[in-house]
Amino acid sequence: MRKILLLCAALLFALAAYCQEAATASLTGSVADPTGALVSGAQVTVVNQANGTRRETVTGTTGLFALNDLTPGDYEVRVSAKGFAESTAAVHLTVGQAANVRSLVSVAKAEQKVSVSEGTPILETNTSVVDGIIDSKDIESIPLNGRNFLELALLMPGNAPAPNFDPTKSDTVLISSTGQLGRGENIMIDGSDDNDDVVGGMLLNIPQDAVQEFQIATNRFSAELGRSTSSVVNVLTKSGTNDWHGTAAVFARDKALQAAPDSFGADVGETPPFRREQYTGSIGGPIVKDKAWWYSSFEYRDQMGGVLVGERDLATQTINTSFAAEPLTDLLGTVKFDWQLTPKDSLTARYSIERFDGTSNSATDRALGTASELQDSVNHFQDMTTAWTRVISPRVVNRAQFAVNLFQNDTDPTSSGPQIDFPSIEAGSSYRVPQQTRQQRLLWSDTVDWTRGKHNFKFGGQLQRVGADFNLGVFQQGFVQAVEDFPDFDRNGDGVVDDRDLLFAVGLISATPTRPLIIPDADNNYMAAFAQDDWRIHPQLTLNLGLRYELDTDVKDVGHYDQINPLAQPFLVGSRHPDYHNFGPRIGFNWANRRADFSIHGGYGIYYDRITLEIESLERGEDGRALAIDVHAGNAISDPTTGMPVYLDSTGHFVPGAPTLADPFSGFIIPGAGAGGINIIDNKMQNPMVQQFNLGFQWEFATNWVLRADGLHDFGQHFIIGVPIGTVYNPVVGGPDVIKDLQSSVNTHYDAMFLTVDHRFSQRFSFHSAYTLSKSLDYANDDQIPFSNGPLDPTDLHREYGAAPNDQRNRLVVSGTANLPFGIQFAPIWTLASAVPMDILLPDGSTRIPEIQRNAGGREFHSAAQLNAFITQLNAAGGVDGSPLPLVNSNAKFGESYDSFDMRLSRTFRLGERAKLDLVGECFNLFNRVNVLGVSNTNYSGYNNVLVRDNNDPTSPGYLRSSAFGQPETTAGGVFGSGGPRAFQLAARFSF
Repeated sequence: MRKILLLCAALLFALAAYCQEAATASLTGSVADPTGALVSGAQVTVVNQANGTRRETVTGTTGLFALNDLTPGDYEVRVSAKGFAESTAAVHLTVGQAANVRSLVSVAKAEQKVSVSEGTPILETNTSVVDGIIDSKDIESIPLNGRNFLELALLMPGNAPAPNFDPTKSDTVLISSTGQLGRGENIMIDGSDDNDDVVGGMLLNIPQDAVQEFQIATNRFSAELGRSTSSVVNVLTKSGTNDWHGTAAVFARDKALQAAPDSFGADVGETPPFRREQYTGSIGGPIVKDKAWWYSSFEYRDQMGGVLVGERDLATQTINTSFAAEPLTDLLGTVKFDWQLTPKDSLTARYSIERFDGTSNSATDRALGTASELQDSVNHFQDMTTAWTRVISPRVVNRAQFAVNLFQNDTDPTSSGPQIDFPSIEAGSSYRVPQQTRQQRLLWSDTVDWTRGKHNFKFGGQLQRVGADFNLGVFQQGFVQAVEDFPDFDRNGDGVVDDRDLLFAVGLISATPTRPLIIPDADNNYMAAFAQDDWRIHPQLTLNLGLRYELDTDVKDVGHYDQINPLAQPFLVGSRHPDYHNFGPRIGFNWANRRADFSIHGGYGIYYDRITLEIESLERGEDGRALAIDVHAGNAISDPTTGMPVYLDSTGHFVPGAPTLADPFSGFIIPGAGAGGINIIDNKMQNPMVQQFNLGFQWEFATNWVLRADGLHDFGQHFIIGVPIGTVYNPVVGGPDVIKDLQSSVNTHYDAMFLTVDHRFSQRFSFHSAYTLSKSLDYANDDQIPFSNGPLDPTDLHREYGAAPNDQRNRLVVSGTANLPFGIQFAPIWTLASAVPMDILLPDGSTRIPEIQRNAGGREFHSAAQLNAFITQLNAAGGVDGSPLPLVNSNAKFGESYDSFDMRLSRTFRLGERAKLDLVGECFNLFNRVNVLGVSNTNYSGYNNVLVRDNNDPTSPGYLRSSAFGQPETTAGGVFGSGGPRAFQLAARFSF
């Protein structure tokens, strides 16, 4: 069976490899005479208004036509037939669109040209995809706080900011689509894969001025697209035209235009030193008119930012906050060439580059970190892509593509010392850095589009070669899990109360702290094949039928299977091979009424996610040998058989030889509580899979006003979790080690209702609103990479089932543009969202209260009174492991709603016939709303989620009181990002 599948895949690739529809659009329609009868043999010609290129076809016996692989833009459509006059219509095609122009023309029987009023369709009447599109006019008009194209996704329903899941992504825009946590989107630029296969998320950013159109398909996309269980982002970059065009702009902010960040009552001094200058420019035009064109754009950001950090004050036993500097520079550039080689052949080539160098906070396990947690990151990206389109016949088109992208990330700590997780704050240097990851991708693709009768067929496949390697200094400086924020008394008897008296549970450090973990040749081959038929079975009804097959050859570390630690081999069941079962059938429909002002669409599909190569690094790195982690007992450890303290006497003082924070790794070695242990990839691991259902409608309820509603149900299977399955004696660490099985055994659920109201720009304004009502449930706060301690009960994974850490039940975004008097344009974005949930952790911060579900704050418990009632009942039954839990203050909160109003005012001054100057003023979070939100997926609420005791002395009243729990600690967007304190930005933009 395996050989047959591989042979079929090879034959498909030889015929035609899949080309993403990201960079193209298609146009279908019908030609009718005055009686309504469809006309066969009619000549249909579309002419690109920007560069004069044209495509031709003829209607079939059914009077229908289709033109595929068109460059998005403005077209003139000309229709002629024997015995009838030529007719024309203007149509605008957008990226990824399958536009259907029904009854394109009623052909008059006079020798005259007829201009047809029907043009760009308002509704989607061909597909069942749930998507949204933003064109260059809106991209240039709306205020984007950061000028990153991925932020455009936040304007569409089903999308929200995602928590940080990896240190290398601290300065990357991360988007959560349909409840997922940010790793799973498929992001494409001009059909080129722009995804980080090493850890997930986006790679290259491009200048905002270079984006012609942006599409995000959040559900039920066709078989042409894959490698995502949540969404696909299609970005089309601009091309040169027959006219010269260019821009030059500067955007500036500094602390004089910035409100003071909220520090929640702490004395943080004045607003941190902050400035941001962004310089942009672009130019494009003809190389040879009507034959060849070029376009280039660049953007440079020079920024001095700040981040809210904390510092422990031993004298007052308080945590004070201040701001630490975060400088960065970011250079973006792209250049693109287009050639019309012959009337039937066209070629496109683009080269893009990014050079990023900046300081940022690490992906913290706590809501607040110290300045020592900062890290320096250097990211270098290159992306080269070329595509050749060949019109074989009026009904058959072939498009081939080749792309290369290169990525290197270097992340280094800014300080030394072990990471120390106190219950309320994270200090020291992150144990996850230094690290370096590199990736090289080669992509080959080709597509064949074939129109036959009522069928619009597409066939294809894709081949990628991804090479990656890791250089990881993880755990070189170690990790310490403290159980209290401050010491209670002089436990070591030296006459001073300091951190040498502090209790901690465990200390982890690499057994070879001077040697980094190097994992070369973490390579993978990805192949895909698909067949798609958009079948117009009736002028009012289209069926979307598709089947997609995907195969990864080595994301399960098949190539290094014989190198697995012999200690772990007895735990592996069966043989290991790639997942050959990734067949994704998709079926959808779209029915529209005769006036095409109302349509109903829906469907079902199976979608598969990529497994990032970080999974392979866990098996090869945390195998008990390559990265042997010594797990040392802390001074708060108890004997598991007697329950008595090991390093404390009956008075609570340290016994001789007890480890302290001065030597946290001197305790005896224990099984890997809090460590990775020996990781193995389950031989039955599968690619995560989501079944998507949708049903919705579109309605043009007034001229240029469209209401769209979509109901969604996504059921995910085979998502990855790490489950301890046994313990072995590991001679490398001199003690027992836990075997953790990385298995695809948990599910996700996402149910939602999307509502959008759109008004095209006319009568001096445009309007867009997107509302999402949703519920997202899963089994882990980790996003497919199981770094956490694992499930509370490995034999009952259902105990982990609960709200996702970014489960945002309600989200509303309203945006638009309006032309005001005196030539002023107003463009607002208003975002409202409900709170995300919170995990409620035990006093030492190690894990949640075992008796409640994950992320119960704000879901199982809605007030401090409800939580206190539960804790009181739990304490009456003996507490947790024999210890009572503290009660929280009545003002403790689990989460906070989000409310931010951004706006732009601009005024255009004409400088001659073609040139103009735009003066721009922008304001982000105009009403200076404090939006409490976190950074990490381990606590995204922004509130302290650890039941920290006010005093660790069991005889003190503070032992049963937690004043810090539920208090705000961090804000959305950090200090200067979206939703942060009010900030003004000024800009000037020259264009011609």
